Formats: sequence, structure tokens, C-alpha cells
Amino acid sequence: MSLAKQGMLYVLIASILWGSSGVCAQYLMEHLHISAGWLTMSRLLFSGIILLMLGFLQGQPVFSVFSEKKEATKLFIFSLCGTLTVQFTFLVTIEKSNAATGTILQFLSPTVIVTWFALTRKKLPGMFVCAAILTSLAGTFLLVTHGNPTSLSISPAALIWGIASAFAAAFYSTYSSGLISRHGTLLVVGWSMFIAGVSMMPFFLLPEENIAVNGLGLFAFFYLIIVGTAVTFSLYLKGASLIGGQKASILSCAEPLTSAVLSLLLLGITFTLPDWLGTLLILSSVLLIAMDAKGKLHQ
Repeated sequence: MSLAKQGMLYVLIASILWGSSGVCAQYLMEHLHISAGWLTMSRLLFSGIILLMLGFLQGQPVFSVFSEKKEATKLFIFSLCGTLTVQFTFLVTIEKSNAATGTILQFLSPTVIVTWFALTRKKLPGMFVCAAILTSLAGTFLLVTHGNPTSLSISPAALIWGIASAFAAAFYSTYSSGLISRHGTLLVVGWSMFIAGVSMMPFFLLPEENIAVNGLGLFAFFYLIIVGTAVTFSLYLKGASLIGGQKASILSCAEPLTSAVLSLLLLGITFTLPDWLGTLLILSSVLLIAMDAKGKLHQ
């Protein structure tokens, strides 16, 4: 198998596993009565430790990011405003709606990013980006109203948290680039997860008293942390390094589709025709943005 095909396979597997991890989170919140806050804290803490251990085993300078005050400050900003916020808003959206809706709304983040850059640079976006903005807005409209502007098909809280998740994901994706280029992805993301998890401990350290622990629940919990974070993260990074960011972003569209299908099969979530159309429109916006980026690379 060629390196390009291996890369595509790694990214595709990672995206599918990420989609399944959202379903695990929904199961834990619905059936074990775990709050989004406690689950976010636990996921961040354990995942951060795993990623830092991977970095240490690879011989990376684990504490190098703290050698300069400026770099450490940027890491703390990224940890609290990026990693913590994107994880917490995503899981709260799932708690208020379902895994598929939470994942799809978070996929609005590429549109948020290109719109923000167009506004700050005072430059009109290209044809593909304009089309992406329109399709993402149309997709969101269908997803949350089913075509009827006088009613919402999801709760207002789910919509607000979902849009907040998209903005948080946009910040997470853009702010971290400098840190990652200087210190490496494993260390930056590992430390940011660990710091974010520790910062939540004063508020969510003790779980709720009515948690119903069972074997399937424990499996889902460790699957979410180990497979849904550490394994998928490593696979995606490896794949993206082999095929490039544009192709990786296109293949990552398998994540919301996986979440939607598994929610339908395992959790009994029903998706109507407007839901599917809205999902496809939002995913189309990601493809259009990727096409725009590819076109600029070839200019």
C-alpha cells in the first residue's frame, strides 16, 4: 500500500472513531447520568496524561514549553480558551441534544474561520468560500428548524451551545498553530488537555451521587478516553502528515456521518429528511473551503 493510501486510511479511521466517541459520550450522559462537566474534566485529564506520556516515550522535551514565560502564557490561554472551551461546549451540546447534532454544528467552525479572516483582512472571500458560507447557513437552518422558521427542532440551549462549540473549535484550530510549530503537536495538545482538566477539578472533581456504573458504561468511558482521543489523535496526525491538511479535512467529514449513523443504530435517534439535507449542506461547506485552499496552493 502506498504512503498516500495509508495516510487516507489513517485519517478515515480516525474520523470514524471520533464520530463513535461522541456517541459514547451521549450514552454515558444518558444512561450513567454523568454530567457534561465531569465527563469533560475526566476526558481532558486522562487524555492529557496519555499524550504527554507518548511524547515522553518518544524522547520529546516535555517541559520545554514552560522554559519561556511568553510561551507558557500562550499555552495557558490556549488551554483555557481553546481546549477547555471546545471540549466543554461540544459535550454540553450533546447533553442538550444528541451526538450527531453536536458534531454537525461543530463542523461550522471552518466557515467561522474563513469568515473571520475575510472580515479582519477586509478582503472579499472567493467564490468557493462564499458558497461555503451560504451552504453552511442553509444547512444550519434546515437542521435546527426543519424548514419551518417559526419553530425549532432542537432546543434553543442546544443551538446556542452548538454555535459556541463551532466558534471555540475555530479558535482552537487557529490559535494553536504557532505553539505547535515550535513545540510539537503532542506536547502542546497534551499539556493543554491536562491544564484544562486540572482547571475544572474545583468545580467537577466529585461526580454526581446518582451515577449508575455498569460494565458497558466503563467500557464506553475508557473507549472515549483511549480510543476516542489518544488513538484517533495519533492516527489523524500520522495520516494528515502523509496526505496534507486539505485532503485530511475532506476525509474528516466521515466523523459527523459516522456519528449520525451510529446515533440512529445504537441510540435510537431519528433523523428526518431535513436533518440529512442540513447535514450534507454543512459538510459541503467544508469541501468547498478545502477546494478553495487547494486552488490557492496551486496558484
